[in-house]
Amino acid sequence: MRGIIIILIVFANYANAKSPNEVRSAFLYQMAKFIEFPNQQTKATTRFCFYSINKGPGAILSENKNLTVRNRPIEVIKIDKNTNIMELSQQCDITYIDELSENDILSTWTDTTSLNMVLVGDSIKFLEGGGIASLVQEGSKIRLYINRRQIAQHNFTVLSRLLAVSKFHPN
Repeated sequence: MRGIIIILIVFANYANAKSPNEVRSAFLYQMAKFIEFPNQQTKATTRFCFYSINKGPGAILSENKNLTVRNRPIEVIKIDKNTNIMELSQQCDITYIDELSENDILSTWTDTTSLNMVLVGDSIKFLEGGGIASLVQEGSKIRLYINRRQIAQHNFTVLSRLLAVSKFHPN
């Protein structure tokens, strides 16, 4: 119970951010703290991948060079849209796909292969297309939705503390 309260306090602090992109970047960063990735003990960094690091959550995280996850620095990587999903799964821990790119990218990634990374989008449609998590704007709030079916099929573990503050789709 204490862990849930801590998570809610951390997310509440980020909820006062100025823009949806700042809130999304805070969610992505906090999510990484509550996901156990394969070979995490041997990794030098926690890797966040974006199609753009000039704008959006990628730009915000790349500006914050002093952030760490489990005492390891974060690394922000700009990826190419032509990179296949298996290469990304080896390069990235969390890959964020904005709503403008969701349709183009996710349809080419429909695959039953287990991944080592978390795919995060911006819409419920992203989850329906096979995405793992989505940061959905509902009015003035951004909510974290998780696709339960997808998290069970991949090589990472989402800790119960993160699941406790998430909504699920499909229910």
